[in-house]
Amino acid sequence: MKILSLNQIKKMDQYCIDYESISSIHLMERAARSCFNWIINHPYFTSINIPFIILSGNGNNGGDGLCLARMLHLHGYTVSVYIINISNSLSKDFLISKKKALRYGVELKNIYEGDQFPTPLLNNKKDIYLIDAIFGVGYNRPIKSRYWKYFFYHINKNKFKYVISIDIPSGLFMEKNNNNFDTIIKANYTLSFQTPKIPFLLPNFVDYVGEWYLLDIGWDNIFLQKMNTKNILVDKTYIRNYLFNNKRKKFSHKGNYGHGIIIGGSYGMIGSIALSGEAVLRSGIGKLTIFIPNCGYDIIQNLVPEAIVKTNGDKYLNEIVVHDDGINAICIGMGMSKNSETINALENFLKNNKKNSIPMVIDADAINILSDRIDLLNFLPKNTIITPHPKEFNRLFGLWKNEYHKLNILRKSSKKYKIFIVLKGAHSIICTPKGVLYFNSTGNPGMSTAGSGDILSGIIMSFLSQGYSPKKSCIIGVYLHGLAGDIGSKKYSEQSVISRDINKCIGKAFSNILKYEI
Repeated sequence: MKILSLNQIKKMDQYCIDYESISSIHLMERAARSCFNWIINHPYFTSINIPFIILSGNGNNGGDGLCLARMLHLHGYTVSVYIINISNSLSKDFLISKKKALRYGVELKNIYEGDQFPTPLLNNKKDIYLIDAIFGVGYNRPIKSRYWKYFFYHINKNKFKYVISIDIPSGLFMEKNNNNFDTIIKANYTLSFQTPKIPFLLPNFVDYVGEWYLLDIGWDNIFLQKMNTKNILVDKTYIRNYLFNNKRKKFSHKGNYGHGIIIGGSYGMIGSIALSGEAVLRSGIGKLTIFIPNCGYDIIQNLVPEAIVKTNGDKYLNEIVVHDDGINAICIGMGMSKNSETINALENFLKNNKKNSIPMVIDADAINILSDRIDLLNFLPKNTIITPHPKEFNRLFGLWKNEYHKLNILRKSSKKYKIFIVLKGAHSIICTPKGVLYFNSTGNPGMSTAGSGDILSGIIMSFLSQGYSPKKSCIIGVYLHGLAGDIGSKKYSEQSVISRDINKCIGKAFSNILKYEI
């Protein structure tokens, strides 16, 4: 699913108006109708005894709010509308919506700078539901007025039953950071149109966006698909297109599905390799080799009997050698430690592997070693995949000032080293060497558990070994990992799911994707 820029959203709206020969106010009515239908069909809002307060700006987002107010009023809801006059610039469609709302008996009240705040907005002692339609996606200037800052502060402080924002929470910038979080409306629900917005997928804004929903307002899908975008949300349809031909042929054998090797482990950290190894196998690889120190030999033979086990060193790896010329992909770093001999072994291995250019996934302690030896990044083969969590990413590429700065660093780093970066977290982000960002849509907080990242690296390497491109391996791997975590968390609860549960659910995740199961 494409994530459009502000200019692209404007182009889509204009194309819809021109192609269908409709007016912009008609499109506004469509947007309001989609919000109205969502509200009256939501179990929390079906009773017409619910009192709504609508805060309307005087731009197009405010016009959406006035259209919605009229629809709710005509449906029998009690609706109070306050027009928030922060700007003196009134949009044409806002004025048309205002005139129509008044014609149908909607009472409109104005709030200007310096006015006393209306009592219902300050001392809410009832179950009042607030609809925020002050600013839309085009708003990008910080509020400077002390009065309006204070107004937003009180709106968020007041305990409304639920807050619904239209298109985007007011005060939240779509394409840059707003450092003054006090001037952003905190929504329980955000009803947005057609495509997600970047801040919906970034951690700093989760408490402001709440649960977000995409509502159809009739954009032309063919024109939408022609839009080139640097940001994409990965959903089931996107993944299923990648896996559509995944069905195995009757006379295939293990040699048809690749041979991969995972390298890592150290004394006390062999479990990470065992988890990763099982994930590799459950993701469809034909053959797996595990390369570990001698101390982990018995453990791996017992926990991952399907794998070939090769060893080096006693408690730590002191040399890294890929013995088999038939290796299709490598995954390295899980539980490897930062022992001095292991650091030297990794350096020598990277220098040699650059010549062989075997596709590779780098994780965990291998990333930690790279963060201390940034020069070694230059020895990574083109299209290598690294899978840092945020702190590992900081150590590798530097701290970010805000979420948008983070995305900028992510793009620059991927382009500079010509690598794929999987930045792990809620809505894990895959960045390609061309700077395209893929935001994942699966996963849950229950996956914040030891070993979860080791499983992800194993899944990605498994797809690499089977012949998928690095890009497809990252995108499919991250989605499948998150979906397995979602299935596991539903079965065991977010509090009690462990990494082994995620591994157990990989097969169910495959079935879910390929059969459109729920």
